[in-house]
Amino acid sequence: MKKSLFMTCLMLLTNLLGAKAEVDPNFYVYLCFGQSNMEGNAQWDATDNEFVDERFQMLATTNFDNPKRTMGEWYTAYCPIVSPMGKLGPTDYFGRTMVSVLPKDKKVGVVAVAMGGSPIEMFDKDLYEKKLAQSPGEWWATLSKNYYGGNPYGRLIEMAKKAQEVGVIKGILLHQGCSNNGDPKWPGMVKKIYDDILTDLGLDAADVPIFVGETERQDMGGGCWHHNAVVAKIPEVIPTGHVVSSEGLPGNGSDAWHFSAAGYRTFGKRYAFEVLRTMGIDPKANPEYTMPDNLKNFFTPKSYNDYIVKKPGTTIPLKLTCTFADNHKEDISEATFSSTDYTITDGAVKLGEAGSKGTVTAVYTDFFGESREVVITLEASDGGPNHVLAVNNGTAGTNAWDRQCNTMLNAPMVIGKTYVVKATIKADNPGECALWPIWTTSPNRNQWDGSTDVQYLEAKRVSSDFQEYTWEFVAQYTNDKIQFAFGKIGGMIYFDDVSCTEKGSDVEMVVNGNFELEDLSKWEVISWAGQTMAIEEDANSTAISNVPVNQSKSDATYDLNGRRISEGSLRPGIYIKGGRKFVSRL
Repeated sequence: MKKSLFMTCLMLLTNLLGAKAEVDPNFYVYLCFGQSNMEGNAQWDATDNEFVDERFQMLATTNFDNPKRTMGEWYTAYCPIVSPMGKLGPTDYFGRTMVSVLPKDKKVGVVAVAMGGSPIEMFDKDLYEKKLAQSPGEWWATLSKNYYGGNPYGRLIEMAKKAQEVGVIKGILLHQGCSNNGDPKWPGMVKKIYDDILTDLGLDAADVPIFVGETERQDMGGGCWHHNAVVAKIPEVIPTGHVVSSEGLPGNGSDAWHFSAAGYRTFGKRYAFEVLRTMGIDPKANPEYTMPDNLKNFFTPKSYNDYIVKKPGTTIPLKLTCTFADNHKEDISEATFSSTDYTITDGAVKLGEAGSKGTVTAVYTDFFGESREVVITLEASDGGPNHVLAVNNGTAGTNAWDRQCNTMLNAPMVIGKTYVVKATIKADNPGECALWPIWTTSPNRNQWDGSTDVQYLEAKRVSSDFQEYTWEFVAQYTNDKIQFAFGKIGGMIYFDDVSCTEKGSDVEMVVNGNFELEDLSKWEVISWAGQTMAIEEDANSTAISNVPVNQSKSDATYDLNGRRISEGSLRPGIYIKGGRKFVSRL
């Protein structure tokens, strides 16, 4: 009797100790890995942690001190999610968006391992030891050892297996690239890691797609934008691979690699939208979901760019830009356009003569399922705002090469022919700007993969007022790029009316040299050096740029419309003399 009772108690104790939580098919788990952008690099606001739905969970993949978290335990996904060093990143609004769309009986969990600066090799189970041995003092190596036992891939698999005890792995999110910027082998390396994850966790690719985010775009100041051409190849290499766009996502303004908090929030939403679409789910809010105010503000439209004034004849690409209730801005990519006043060609319209107006109607359905119709008024006006290219150089360099603004020509020059380049330029801090036409496809390449066939033309002294500068030269090479070099100028430098023509011809070779289009596809700055560029309005540049170069250096006086004025007839106002503004109080 005693023996029977003992055996019964032993069996009950064994069953109790061996019991495991039942796997919940409604708990969707996503593995996340990469470097600093996946780790999160922007400080969250108080509203970001104001309320997070308990249906959005994170599995601690290391121990946290603040807030206190234990590795291997699940927590509501308040910031920071990925690591103790991490901040706000794409995982935050990925999960928040997912739970706002999915049925109320679904939960979402993230299992994330990421380290700032980490090369992709650190997530290859066959290469990480060698990579770690090669660079033991790197920051990412230190993070790897301090948080993940020196084996990030191993920790990801270990925690993923723990997640499989309670939920179902539905996808993988990756953001990495700056440490492997532009490496053509990168897609294949990602594929190997993806295949290893599937094998080690017993998963099927058809059930677990991978979503790869682009790096920060060049026009947003991104220093690793070259890598996006490599990211674009992921669907070719991995049939279940998807690319998440970074178009229009703002950088943090302080370096060339990371997004701002607003950028991360939108990026997380885009990851979620791509995931939902692959599941056959329309990315719209679940009407049964009681959305917290901070998230509601993120999705609620407040205003649109519904009145646009441009110069006559300007071609305007159609896009609907929305300012949301939390004051961040996004382009509504799903908007469709129609017009009875304009012919829409390739998604753009061309303005008529000065004084003409017309409308374009944009229609889309917002996140809450409400149909939105926005009437955009377009006006052609000679007095409309002039647009310039604003280049932020940051601190000055030590030589002309250190800061540049380049544009690819729409056709190469012909050797022996004479060309004229004109540009209207000003700088907050005066200095020299040189022009260097370049043959980019030259067989003579230097160690930085640039051409050594360069024509080094004279440097012009740039002032704090707009002046037009002219370079006339005979092409020595089949130059296909013109480069403005101004490395010793710190702060802002502005360009307008950049033009390149063969002498005697009016065929323009510079694309969008007046910056009236929102198209910088042919323009670049040295983003890895911290330079950024953007098209901005400049109310004073038009008149000043009309002052001829030879006149700007004379003693003649001009008004802001470029008209020569007798000094005896000056009235109170602003005038130009010797290329500089002055105020007359007569």
